[in-house]
Amino acid sequence: MKWDSIVAGLVVAGINGALALAAIRWGWSKGMQVFMIAFFGGMIARLIAVAVLSVLVLKWAEFHPASYVTALVAAYLLFLVFEIFYVLKLQGRSKR
Repeated sequence: MKWDSIVAGLVVAGINGALALAAIRWGWSKGMQVFMIAFFGGMIARLIAVAVLSVLVLKWAEFHPASYVTALVAAYLLFLVFEIFYVLKLQGRSKR
């Protein structure tokens, strides 16, 4: 286990999570149709960006692949749970 590889995976997942939060916040105020397009379209774009960035990071940097991928997947899933709870929180506010 290499700590620099873990940090790199967490950074990539963190950037992805920040972009997801920005898409949710932007799309939520625009209406449900725009939100769905921004959220799901952004999800596809972010997933492709994470894949491309991961290939580049693993190809050109001296990171331990297993540590990087484990940290990336764990943080990605954790941020995905946060996204779901954030949307549910926003939905609860809008119903009041």
